[in-house]
Amino acid sequence: MPIYVLEPPLRYNHPYSGPVIERVLPLRAARQACAAKGVYADACSWQSGRTCYLVIPRGGPVKDLRAYVRHERAHCNGWPENHSG
Repeated sequence: MPIYVLEPPLRYNHPYSGPVIERVLPLRAARQACAAKGVYADACSWQSGRTCYLVIPRGGPVKDLRAYVRHERAHCNGWPENHSG
């Protein structure tokens, strides 16, 4: 069965209006960085002030890194963590 990254709803899938800091890390390091933020996933994001921070895994189960970016950037754009909306 293929593994994929959930595509965000269109209303959240757009460029972020502030600065974006994107870190692409090996899968294990990405998981550790996210766990340090309380998120137990391959990728994560958070905001500090107007800056959106993205942690994207390299070498993970999904090869399309842009899918991770779209998903995590959407959280900075207001998409709830429970993926509603």
